[in-house]
Amino acid sequence: MKTKITLLSALACIVMLSSCGNAELEKRVANLERRINQMENGNVVRNTATPTPSAQAIETSVSSGASFQWDKTVHNFGTINQGEVVNFTYKFTNNGTEDLLVQSASASCGCTVPKKPTGPIAPGEQGEIVVRYDSKGKSGQVSPVITIVANTNPRQTRLSLRGFVQVGAVPQP
Repeated sequence: MKTKITLLSALACIVMLSSCGNAELEKRVANLERRINQMENGNVVRNTATPTPSAQAIETSVSSGASFQWDKTVHNFGTINQGEVVNFTYKFTNNGTEDLLVQSASASCGCTVPKKPTGPIAPGEQGEIVVRYDSKGKSGQVSPVITIVANTNPRQTRLSLRGFVQVGAVPQP
């Protein structure tokens, strides 16, 4: 079982590293992540009757009382020149009944850097995930994915950037 999860995780990482400009690879990564989540969340028969301490810690940290309500989960930054940096802020409201804690924010490639809130977001309050995309060395259609892990149900939320990076563009008068 652990071998399958390790193998799928390694495969997902390899695919994610090369997914910045390929929509087909992005679909594969999403499918692999879904399979890993199913295995980690108990949709696969386990050999032991009691969960491991780390699994218990994960289960107790998940709260159905905290909930994201996003202003938008996909942002299209349009066409930019290679080397330009794009910043975007994904805004959300905690529409749950408990404090929302963002545990991590990660991106599908090194060209995208998300910044998560550092403290809890109280019910009814707003928070934001600030994302910086650097198009240096990129070209064509890009679609990095940002994965947010929080004490919500489901635990993971995916945000997407979309756009087109043009190479050697001539400045318009």
